[in-house]
Amino acid sequence: MNIILKDIKLFGYHGVHPLENKCGTDFIINIVVGIDNRQPIITLTNTIDYAAVFSLVKEVFSTTEQLLEVVADKLCMAIAESFPLAVEIEISILKSNPPIEGFMGQVGVHLKKRTNEI
Repeated sequence: MNIILKDIKLFGYHGVHPLENKCGTDFIINIVVGIDNRQPIITLTNTIDYAAVFSLVKEVFSTTEQLLEVVADKLCMAIAESFPLAVEIEISILKSNPPIEGFMGQVGVHLKKRTNEI
């Protein structure tokens, strides 16, 4: 079973260029958390709360990093530590309006790990 948070829109100051750290930009985050569902899922205690994951994402994302790779790895570690039912975590972070002359679109990173690898 997967828990999915799709197209989370957050504003942040991540990037290697000083202007990114000063002005910031919009980011789109997607998270898929695979859960251990060998037991029946009947109540919220048998699964992972979307709202709790979102709260954690906002907290981790608020600390500025130069590389999105670092942000993705920190998010992955935080989710694994906070939610013992998680067995696999997949994260993508896309930067809107990257400071690349003539570039139209988004850039980003994608990370997928099993929690026993963290």
